[in-house]
Amino acid sequence: MVVVAEVAPLRTLRALALLGVVCVAAGCRTATPDADRTYLADSWKAYRAAYIASDGYVLDRTRNGGEVTSEGQSYALLRAAWMGDRETFDRVLGWTRATLQRPDGLFSWLWSPEDGGRVLDVNSATDADQDIAFALLVASRAFDRPAYVSDARRLLRAIRTHERLDVPGGWFIAAGNWAPAERISNLSYFVPYAYPYFDRVDPDGRWLDVLRVGYDLLRQSVGQARTQLPPDFLVVSLDGTVGHLPPTSTLGRAFSFDSVRIPWRVALDCQLHGRANACVPGGAVPGLVAALRSFGRLVSAYDPNGTPLTADQSLSFYACLLPVLAMTDVALARDVRRTHLSLDALTALSSDESRYYDLNWTWFGIASVTGLIQERTPLPTAF
Repeated sequence: MVVVAEVAPLRTLRALALLGVVCVAAGCRTATPDADRTYLADSWKAYRAAYIASDGYVLDRTRNGGEVTSEGQSYALLRAAWMGDRETFDRVLGWTRATLQRPDGLFSWLWSPEDGGRVLDVNSATDADQDIAFALLVASRAFDRPAYVSDARRLLRAIRTHERLDVPGGWFIAAGNWAPAERISNLSYFVPYAYPYFDRVDPDGRWLDVLRVGYDLLRQSVGQARTQLPPDFLVVSLDGTVGHLPPTSTLGRAFSFDSVRIPWRVALDCQLHGRANACVPGGAVPGLVAALRSFGRLVSAYDPNGTPLTADQSLSFYACLLPVLAMTDVALARDVRRTHLSLDALTALSSDESRYYDLNWTWFGIASVTGLIQERTPLPTAF
């Protein structure tokens, strides 16, 4: 089924209705829209209790026994804004500003609660900085807080000043404040659904250029010979082409837990804006859909040529791909819900205190296909 940009939201709703008919023979509950909405609310409450400290930081127990990242803070802010949870939003935002915000306006990416709490790495991560800016915009309307728009604007100016890679005719995001010198980026940091909002709030930032350049880089990253999947990190050359990491770099060269966010981010651009570049069969990473169709499952690391590098699986991979399947292959989406993302599986996951990443991305995936995110995200014209 080819999704036409102008009618993508309607087709999405039809697909979602069909997705409701899923259960397994072993007694798994059917996933209905109401049941999914209940899961989203219950899962958020469980996550909030297990992972968000009273001070407002999100503890990722999978990192060295317990560390805090700006990424984790940004996910909590997005979820709190979409859930209308003002108390949690304000608490998380207050801690994040007081503890992680740098003098230049960006956020340090890594903090430890040990020894009374200390920043382990003052450098920034552009995915978190952008997600925080977008969360501020959503929250400004959800909680009637106009000041959050000004806060987002200041953060956006810091991003385009310190996390920037200039290319012919525009610019693109670097992976962090540390990355421009080697021109390192990460395509999972590309948030196309957010750039129309950023453009409204910060019109001097040329954010629509970032949108255009990002889709071109995505096209390049899956269109080269022997390349089916974009690596977690790559180089954006001076001429605007995709290049390889320096030989000495220790950053990820596989398609793994970073890059898997690309299909979700692009699918949300289709759902919110109906953009033709986003609403394509197979989504932004058709090689991942092809792998699922060929092998009936996804693993958590692939060589960019599509070769699996591990047998390990992660529910976040299925959840990030689910919105793409809901729009373009309803039968396969049903199968993913039945086999990997049943309500029983999701509910069991919600009680696990060591699955930080899966807990966030399964929530984002279900929130996207149920339409919750679309319903609770204001239009760009609201700014």
